[in-house]
This record gives sequence, C-alpha cells and structure tokens, in this order.
Amino acid sequence: MKMARSSGSATKMPKAPAAAAADRFTALPLELRAQIASFLPFPEVARLAVLSRPWRSIHLHTPVVDLDQDGFLYFAGDIVDHRTSLPGLLDDDALLGVRDALLRCARERTAVDVLKLDYSAGDPRIRRHADRIIALADASEVVLSVPYPIFGARLELHWNDYNLAPAIAGPGAAALREMELNNMEELRRWPHLPSLRDLTLTIVNVKGPFAPAACFPLLENLCMCATNIEHPRVDILLPALNILHMDDVDVSLPAGDLGRGGDEDDDDPCCGLRRHRRGRPAAGGSAVDAPQLEVLVVKGTLEWTVEYRSFTLCAPRLRRLTWCGQYAERVAIDAGWLGGVSKGKIQFVSNGEREEPYSRDMKYYRAQMLQMLQGLLQDLPPETVADVARPYMTVKTYTVEAEGTSEMIPEERLTCNLTALMSTRTR
Repeated sequence: MKMARSSGSATKMPKAPAAAAADRFTALPLELRAQIASFLPFPEVARLAVLSRPWRSIHLHTPVVDLDQDGFLYFAGDIVDHRTSLPGLLDDDALLGVRDALLRCARERTAVDVLKLDYSAGDPRIRRHADRIIALADASEVVLSVPYPIFGARLELHWNDYNLAPAIAGPGAAALREMELNNMEELRRWPHLPSLRDLTLTIVNVKGPFAPAACFPLLENLCMCATNIEHPRVDILLPALNILHMDDVDVSLPAGDLGRGGDEDDDDPCCGLRRHRRGRPAAGGSAVDAPQLEVLVVKGTLEWTVEYRSFTLCAPRLRRLTWCGQYAERVAIDAGWLGGVSKGKIQFVSNGEREEPYSRDMKYYRAQMLQMLQGLLQDLPPETVADVARPYMTVKTYTVEAEGTSEMIPEERLTCNLTALMSTRTR
C-alpha cells in the first residue's frame, strides 16, 4: 500500500493587509509620497527615513515643513540652567539636525513651498534656531504661530533677501503689540493683528496694496523706512494713529504701467515730465486720515524717492510736522485751525545742474511749500500766506561734489521754520 508523499514545501501564507498596503504606498512616485507625508509634522516625516531605502530621503523632498520648535524643549516648567534663568532644556542637537536637513534641501535644489513654524519668540535659544530655519527653508510662504505673553509682546523678523510672504497666526496674533519687519524682498500678504500698536518696516518691498486699517485697526505708531509699495495709492486711515514716519517711502506702479489708464492731463504742467520718465516707476498717491495724529515726519532723499502724484492729510490734532525733500504734484493739508502745528520745518533741496530722474527745479518746490503753508494757515486768505511766511523762509546756496567726479556743482536749499512761524501766530 503506497503512502502519499509530502511535497516537502510549506504552504505560502498570504501577506497581511497592512503589509500589502505599505508596499503599494512605497510603490508610489517619490513626489506623491512626499506630498502625502507633508501633512505630518516634520520630525515624523524625518522618522519615515528609517523604514527602508525608498524612504531614506523623504524628508528632503516634502514641499511643506511643519515644525513646532517648542516640542524640542523638555522640562519646560523648571529652571534647568540657573545661569540663563530660562525654563526647560532645549534639544539643540535635534534642531541642528532639522537645520542640516533644510541645508541639504537647498543644496539639492528641492524647494520648500510652505514653512509652518510654531515657536516661542520670547526664548532667545529658540528664536536663534527659528531665524536660521526660516533662512535655510527659503520658502515662498511662511506661516508663523508665535505664542506671546499678553503684555509687551514684540516680534522682530530679519529676512535678508528672501522671497517671503509671512502670515502670523495662533494665540500670539491676538496679543502681539509690536512688529518689526526688516530686509524683505517681497511681501504680498498681511496678517490680521487686531491688537498691534507699533509697526516698523525697514527695507521692505510690498507687492500690492497696503491698507493698515484692515489689518491693524488699533495701530498707534507706524514707521516706514526705505520701503517700496507697488500700488497706485496708499490709504492710511487709522483712528488711533499718533506718530507716522515715512522715510524714503515709494508709492508707485512698476515701470511701464504709467499712462496705461489714460489719466494723464495734457494741461497738467507735469504731464510732459511724467512722459519723459516712462520706463521708470510711475508715481502713486498717499492719503492720511488720522484724527489722533500728533507727529508726522516725511523725508525723501534727493534722486532716490519716487515722487508722489498726490498727498492728502487730514490730522486736526497735528502738533509737529517735519517734511524734507519729498515732492508731490498736488498737496492738500488739513491740520485744523490756528493753534495746531507748533513745531517742525518744511525743507527742499534742488540742483538744476543735475539730470537725475527725480530732481526738480526749485520753483516746483516753492509751489509745493506754498500749498502746504496754506493748509497750515487756514485763518489767512490764500493770497497773503506767502507774505506772512516769507520772514521765516531761508534760501542757502552752496556747492557739493558731484557723485563719481571731482566736479563741484551748486545746490540750493529752501527751508521754512514752522516752529518760529507758528509761534508768532499763537501769541
């Protein structure tokens, strides 16, 4: 009787459903896997690198980097290092690993589209890492979630020559009171910060409209220095604004936009000058309506700042006005009746020998000064303002060395001493 022989081979067991799903996931293209992994926090994305060879560099390709730096702080409730009096123990090695990964992304030219960064800006250790992470990511969009203490909250961002469009969210947005932005090449989107009181922009290029009332309704101090706003008009309508500094602030359209709307007036004496300057930034307008404004400083560096098409000011509580160099084709100032402005000056510098794009003959500056004085001396008939102000106006002629040459050329400075003028009007 023959016995049945065993085949000697074990029966194959089917793969577990989870393993089969994992294999199908691994089989996806790298770009798609990176897109899916980007929904995870960045440290978890980095852990995927230990799964297998196809996952080894997944964290170098994720288009979104979501990082909570506070997660690298241990024993946050205790003072570990009494020399610094800072709470907790920061895992510097882990954060350096994140920075190293972003550096490798930059070297391999794998772009980070969005950087989501949550960190405590009040901790200098964390802030130092945050600054480097922002720079290394070089993301086209940066979303910051910054938890701040309720009082004295301040955020200062220095992003040198990186194209960034920051948004600030999280619990810090409602408590932030001071914000300073420096060296921003491209700013397209503004965060809504309902409690912001102080905003400083230094060397910032704003691509599009700037309407602070919509984003910072309680703003009290606004300082803009070497800032370019690529928009035909800026409206600063802030009921609580107390101090406004505009130092070399260009409000203009990009080169080539001038004249497209057909709004040039052939009877306008400045029309020919604008046509001559086609190809350069087209002058825009500025309007300031601030019932609590007490200090206004406007400065324009000769040959640097683009002229304004118009400038209007409504500030019935204005006390100090300093205006130096900034030309506007039309100026309308309403600073209240007599007894308002008591300090300041209006000053212009001209050199007729120069052929710079924004240098004008002194007669244009005289006309603008007269327009401004008529707004400050509303109790006088317009035809008498020049005679009243003349004793407080000085003209100084001197020579300066032309840039790039040793040639000495004449320069003229016209100044109206508002402090002296207005003191006689209030006696």
